[in-house]
Amino acid sequence: MNRRLFPLILVLLAGSSLCGNAMRPYKAPTESHIYELEVPQTDTTADEPVAADTVAVEAVPVDTVQADTVEIWVRPDIRPEPLRAGDTIGIFAISNYADSTALKYGISVFKNWGLNVKLADNLYKRVGKSRYDGTLEERIEATQALIDDPQVKAMISVRGGYGAAQVIPYLDFTSLLEHPKWIVGYSDVTALHITLNNMGLETLHGPMATRIEGDTTSVAFLHEALFGDAPGLSIPANLFCREGEATGRLVGGNLSLIYSLQGTPMNLDMKDAILFIEDVDEDSYAIDRMLQNLLMSGKLDEIAGIIVGQFSNFDDAKGMDLPLPAIIYSKIGDRQIPVMYQIDAGHEWNAHKSAPNYSLYLGRRIHLKVDRNVASFEYLD
Repeated sequence: MNRRLFPLILVLLAGSSLCGNAMRPYKAPTESHIYELEVPQTDTTADEPVAADTVAVEAVPVDTVQADTVEIWVRPDIRPEPLRAGDTIGIFAISNYADSTALKYGISVFKNWGLNVKLADNLYKRVGKSRYDGTLEERIEATQALIDDPQVKAMISVRGGYGAAQVIPYLDFTSLLEHPKWIVGYSDVTALHITLNNMGLETLHGPMATRIEGDTTSVAFLHEALFGDAPGLSIPANLFCREGEATGRLVGGNLSLIYSLQGTPMNLDMKDAILFIEDVDEDSYAIDRMLQNLLMSGKLDEIAGIIVGQFSNFDDAKGMDLPLPAIIYSKIGDRQIPVMYQIDAGHEWNAHKSAPNYSLYLGRRIHLKVDRNVASFEYLD
């Protein structure tokens, strides 16, 4: 870390603030409740004074006006069932191309868990030197087929990259909401996490099928998350944590994806949520730009807390800006929200194979607690 900037970090941590067809996004079914609001009629007539030694009390019926009816949208809480041996999972390819060699290890792991594996029809259909696993139409049709397949109990992404946002507006999630299944992945799959979490469906931010070889810790944690209930996380508190407690839905993922979906129908709902962020290969100015967007749009004013994951290959000197913790705290300002800094979730395996990628239930309520010794969260409900 740049020694010259270290005092600045301490100041910021103390709470200082620096200043073919048109795309028609699918609208998911919503759940609403009808509430009747009864408004009593107000008597505005002045009371006549009574004698000091006389008190008259009379019971008078009070009329009420006709109750108004309002419709309030309530986010459903949709949680897929845990997997069992004998279940079928689908490997989907909504983003970048992956060859069969890279996928062999992942398939063998899933089969060793007693699962049947079904591959998306667009796998290995790269066109020329395209970055994608098939044409847009092939990716849409293959992903939709796995969503609608009643035998598929979970869908694990083959890899990230770019392309999910191209596909999502054409997908129909009706069957997924009626018969929930786990959607697993990170990086570009954040676009799916955001879309489905906004609808009330829990998803799993975790390792992908081509990103688990040699990573026994992440594999074990993913197994626990899919087959039961993964525990929360606990780390020793460090200099960049901020003490406090908060409860809210855990949402987020890759910061670049959160930023790129701002102002679209897939805009992340952060109201009263605990925001998780991670990224890879971004310079400091780019991280500042993305967080500045969340600040100026009012998103950072809505959240109840922050969990910071891995920011792999981050270089503050290359970006000619502040170190990462200083950038984050410059956007939080003097808001006294808890910050759990640097958990093992993100791209670190992909970059260096030096740290695990723990699975996180996105869309589920958590309790975040940070004190001077420990930073931790536990799942609720």
